[in-house]
This record gives sequence, structure tokens and C-alpha cells, in this order.
Amino acid sequence: MNRRKRKNLFKQTEDVEHNTGPDRYLLTYADLITLLLGLFVILYAASQVDIVQFKEVSRALSQIFDQKSNSVLSGGKGELDGSKGVLPAPEFNQNKPRNIEQIYSETQKKLQNYLSNGTIQIRQDQNSMTVILPEVFLFQSGRANIQSSSYPALDTIATILKDVPFEISIDGHTDSQPIHTFQYESNWHLSVDRALRVGYYLIQSGVPEKNVIIRGFGPERPISDNLTPEGRAKNRRVEITVTNLTPKTASNTRELK
Repeated sequence: MNRRKRKNLFKQTEDVEHNTGPDRYLLTYADLITLLLGLFVILYAASQVDIVQFKEVSRALSQIFDQKSNSVLSGGKGELDGSKGVLPAPEFNQNKPRNIEQIYSETQKKLQNYLSNGTIQIRQDQNSMTVILPEVFLFQSGRANIQSSSYPALDTIATILKDVPFEISIDGHTDSQPIHTFQYESNWHLSVDRALRVGYYLIQSGVPEKNVIIRGFGPERPISDNLTPEGRAKNRRVEITVTNLTPKTASNTRELK
């Protein structure tokens, strides 16, 4: 062997020993393939389940739990003895329709404190019920801002009138004394604004908007004499009237369409 061949052989041997030859990547690639093969073998082995043994274990566990549940709950009625009579039976709202008479009775019951001291009045006709709220209870003189002291009564009325199939008219009334202020040009303006404030408060409290009518009558529908302070005080009021729905009511008109 000549000197050149011995030199090349020595170089190849040295490259293999030190892993610095041009084919060094083959060693890394072979190691990677070996590791991946080992990983796949492990995953395959782990995925194999002894179905027969698994079914036997499941059957044994089922028998154990069935025996325990039968021994604990056998003869029971689905409730613990200690809980009987502790919690009241749940009450479900059947949403049964109420008539005017029932609305009137409920209003009398829930507003009894106001009725007994004469703060609020109620009257009932054949097909309607009216709650009369005097000015002194709701507003300051010549104003339409609702006083906070009247909120509890209005909240009670809103609770009664929620989800009822009735026409609800909110009517504002004043006395015959002329009024002309920066905010209100006449009693008509004041009566409408007062009715609107009360009606909108009830709507915000849950009264169905589609059944609400807002009206202002000014001094034109008095219930007492305007010649005395006592009579004028009675005339300054807001009335909430509940009547049966008519074909012209907004809710019925929508249904007809």
C-alpha cells in the first residue's frame, strides 16, 4: 500500500473515532429513529388493556356498590328522616288570572296601613278599581317630583299590578287655582307631568307598559268643592284606575295585528 492510500485510511479512521466526518448526521438520525421506535413500542404496550380482566373488575365493583345502596336506602322514601318537616313545601306560581274583585281585595290588604289613617283611598265600581293618591302624599305644592316617602306605597301598588291583563290609567288632577310658573304654564301641564312621573315609576317597577295610559285632566274633574282649602286639597290628586282591557288598548291592538 502506497503512502497516499495509508494516509486516506488513517484520516477516515480518525474521522470515525472523533465523529467529525461529513456523515456525522447519520449517527444522530439513527439515534433519533431508535428513540422514536422505543416510544411507539411503549405507547402501544400501554394502550393494550386486558378486556376480560377489566370487565371482571367492573362487575365486582358494581356488585359491591349495589349491595351498599340497597342496604342504606332499602325501604326509604327518598328523604332523610331528620329533614322531614324542616323545610316548607315549595309554592309554585300558577299565574291564574285575577279579576277586579281580587285585585281590589289584595290592594285593600296590602295598603291597609295607608287606608286606615286616610292617607290613601280606594273605590271600586262594577268593572274597575281606583286608588286615589293625594298631592300631599306624592308631591310638594306646584311640583311633580315624587317624594321619597311615597315610594313604599308605589312599590306595593306596582307589585299588585305586575303581569295583570288589565288597562291601567294614571290620571293627574289639580284644583282650579291658576298656576303659571317657569316650569308649568298651566294646571294641565302640571297634571300631565305628575301622572307621567307616577306612571313611569310604576313601569320601571314592573307594571306592563303596554297596558298603561297616562292622562292629565287639570282642574276639569274635581271630586270636591274648589271654594275651600279642604276641597281643593282633595282635588289635587293622582288616580290609578284598573279596568278590563278594551279593543283599543295597546296590548289588544298588537295582538289583532
